[in-house]
Amino acid sequence: MSKPQDGFVSRFLNRPISRRITSFLLKFPIHPNAWTISIFVLPLIAGAFLVRGDYKSVVIGAVIFQVFSILDGCDGEIARAKNLESKLGERLDYFCDFLGSLIYVLALGFGLHHSAEGIVCASLITGNECLLHGGNEIKIVSAMLHESFYERHHGMIGHSGLLNFGDRFVWWIFQLTKRDMAMLVFLLLALVGVAHWILHLWTIVAGASVILTTIATVRSSLRHGHAVTHEPTSQGGYRPD
Repeated sequence: MSKPQDGFVSRFLNRPISRRITSFLLKFPIHPNAWTISIFVLPLIAGAFLVRGDYKSVVIGAVIFQVFSILDGCDGEIARAKNLESKLGERLDYFCDFLGSLIYVLALGFGLHHSAEGIVCASLITGNECLLHGGNEIKIVSAMLHESFYERHHGMIGHSGLLNFGDRFVWWIFQLTKRDMAMLVFLLLALVGVAHWILHLWTIVAGASVILTTIATVRSSLRHGHAVTHEPTSQGGYRPD
């Protein structure tokens, strides 16, 4: 019931837990979309803790977001087990994750008295997602890359020039910045008392993503949306045709 897009944390921590929860949930007539909506109360509760800003509240908020990250895998597992996968469910899951991210950075920003940084980070996250969904998609030839990323990332990877560094470099960069990895790292940062670095790191990654996605969008427009294919080089990387 796992997905090829799962990162390290999902594969080795979140999925083993969520699968056990899903096996229990499958005993009941629960629709995956209903589960997606019902667990969205967790980011709202977490935001209420984060906005308080003290150490204990921030840790509790980060823990709740980590729990949300784990339970977020159950809707897809239920859908695959019951053959209820749909575009609506995929969009609903994405939208709840997106809103959850905005709640995280905005609430933490206000709680730590870094409201300006929280707003900037939320704006970068929103802008990046708009660019990702508005750009032209491209099929990635490398099976490792094609299966590891969601379709909305294919255009950015294919047009931004990242593939010039090799597909393994791209794979590792995305693995280390996936949402499941981020939630766990943010929890650890909260535990050691440097929660402000959650905002710093998220802003840096979101800013870098906006730059890459903008480059990809411009290049895609200049090429009139023509797909760029890549063929293996002698070093095992890929080069533009």
